Amino acid sequence: MAEFEDPVLASIREAAEAAEHSPLGFSLEDVLAEGSVRRHRERPQSAHRFGVVLVAAAILVVFFVPLPHLNLFKRLVSSPNPSPATRGSRTLAIGTRLAELRGSDTVAGDYFGAAVAIDGNTAVVGAFDHDNDAGRAYVFSKTAHGWEQTAELKGSDTVAGDDFGVAVGISGSTIVVGASSYETSSAGRAYVFTKTASGWRQVAELTGPGSRPIQEHISVAISGATLVVGWNYPNSPPAPGVAWVYTNTATGWRRSAMLRGPSTTSFGYSVAVSGSTVIVGAISAPPAQPLGVAYVFTKTVTGWRQSAKLHSPDAANAFSFGFSTAISGSTALVGSDGSAPVYVFTKTATGWRTAAGLKGSDTVTGDGFGSTLATSGTTAVVGAPESADNIGRAYLFKGTAKGWRQVAELKGTVAQGYFGSSVAMSGATAIVGSAPSSGAGSVHVGYPVSRGRGYLFKA
Repeated sequence: MAEFEDPVLASIREAAEAAEHSPLGFSLEDVLAEGSVRRHRERPQSAHRFGVVLVAAAILVVFFVPLPHLNLFKRLVSSPNPSPATRGSRTLAIGTRLAELRGSDTVAGDYFGAAVAIDGNTAVVGAFDHDNDAGRAYVFSKTAHGWEQTAELKGSDTVAGDDFGVAVGISGSTIVVGASSYETSSAGRAYVFTKTASGWRQVAELTGPGSRPIQEHISVAISGATLVVGWNYPNSPPAPGVAWVYTNTATGWRRSAMLRGPSTTSFGYSVAVSGSTVIVGAISAPPAQPLGVAYVFTKTVTGWRQSAKLHSPDAANAFSFGFSTAISGSTALVGSDGSAPVYVFTKTATGWRTAAGLKGSDTVTGDGFGSTLATSGTTAVVGAPESADNIGRAYLFKGTAKGWRQVAELKGTVAQGYFGSSVAMSGATAIVGSAPSSGAGSVHVGYPVSRGRGYLFKA
């Protein structure tokens, strides 16, 4: 027997789909954001009707919603993707945008979207310049009504200039947020939050090695009970970078290992962890290290030991190799901040081997392709935040028995939006950050500085 759908609800869905698939490419979400939905004055309840006009991409749709269906209509327009896998009766294609995230109190120049993380139905977005550069991290959860902000995090002792939210990570019910303290004289920090019945609460504050001021760069990664924080000091004062491994014990988070590479400042520029494997990126730091390297560490019965060094097959463009790293099981990705491909490495019985070099279908030199990346299983997302005159792009790749191939190109919608500033993945969901810059000279004349965003996509 054919399934019956209320004709009013069907008209709502048809209007939403008409807006999304219009020739000009607007989604219903885009139209709502621009204020193209106009509600007519509600009639007395005795009339039992409510009028709504939708104008999208030269398509005018007028329909009336009986009051019993009004709440459902509100939910549909506020969350145009009620299901992660389907919209209506259609299966979503890879690359379909699922939601757009915005901080409840962010403003232009907050760098909301400069760092993102996701695990299952929870996403985290950093805004390190919010509140006079004190910074914030925003937590979003998937509910029956779509993705909604459920928390706003701040370190217990963060102050103006700490850049809290410059790096974020999440695993299960634990979130880690990095604060580089770039503009203060204090050392950087990593803050750990745990979800409880009453919300998210801070359970640990992890400090860097010694008391060195101005932690110019901090990176974080977390997988289960293992947390990695990378610290490096490229400018002041010159010192070897390190990566510290922390373990969640019955008495809290405890440092369990200090990982070191060569005596260069760049070690720890990026970190990634999956189970008992950690990857630490170290971009070029002449003369001691003329080319970038990624170091693989494995946990053994006697502790963490270096098990491999990953090199770029393209030595001519390996200066910033290790700028970004990601790992999921036996698959690792290492990227650069330049024109080189992102390289995929696979762990075999004899060690790690180069499996593929990834390039976006339309990337060019200067796009920043590979400066951000993430992987989950055999799917990867790679950001190119400076593509298309800094609007930005991100590319989805799938690995198969025949090799890796691009399956979707994700595009930003904001001029000078730097879409792809950050990326993360969890299962079949990718999140891409768009963090417009407000720095002098970094925004072209005539382009307004917009609020940052986080976008969720079907991967």
